[in-house]
Amino acid sequence: MHEVISFRVVLEGEEHLVKTHRHEYRSLMALVRDRLFPEDFGECGGIGRCGTCQVRLNDAPAVAGMDRNEAATLSKNGVEDPLVRLSCQVPVDAALHGATVTLLSFS
Repeated sequence: MHEVISFRVVLEGEEHLVKTHRHEYRSLMALVRDRLFPEDFGECGGIGRCGTCQVRLNDAPAVAGMDRNEAATLSKNGVEDPLVRLSCQVPVDAALHGATVTLLSFS
């Protein structure tokens, strides 16, 4: 049996409780697109280049660090907040359990 990963996603001020398990989705972006359908979210399809899947990871300090491409994309977009990540680069694993993830506006 798979261990349940439960966390909250804030989209346009509305909070959604998400329950999943490890390996159900390849990334946080894939989960958000599949379950919440935000417009213009993840335009590059998850390669970390467009910056349209930015999220703030509140209460999730154990999420794996970012790679060079993610850091470069965020920097290019003027992001300096260490809690902001590209959701396409965030794995869906136990580090997200109990967290609140806020989708950021990029327009």
